Amino acid sequence: MASVPRNRRPARLTPVKAKLAAEIRQQLLDQGGAAHREVVIGRILQRKGLNGLAADRARRALLSAFELHAHPTPDSGAPHLFDLPFGPDSHRWALDEQARRSPPTF
Repeated sequence: MASVPRNRRPARLTPVKAKLAAEIRQQLLDQGGAAHREVVIGRILQRKGLNGLAADRARRALLSAFELHAHPTPDSGAPHLFDLPFGPDSHRWALDEQARRSPPTF
């Protein structure tokens, strides 16, 4: 039996996602503007002292926040902050040029 696709609500900017995006942005700045996503996520999780299930949830939330700010829709309310410099299948995260120069306004 085929599964029925779930209707997903479009991603929207929330205070939690804005905070996570700020943490990703800071970590990318600390890494010179770009780094492998596992390095970025690992350092954020380490700084927060998370492991186990809490780390898994935080990791998914960070991936979601990155995605929202890398490919924001006009109705999401999220600024474009991040890029995938080596294409859509790349795991290298980078700051958008505007995000490198000035802090985002949420």
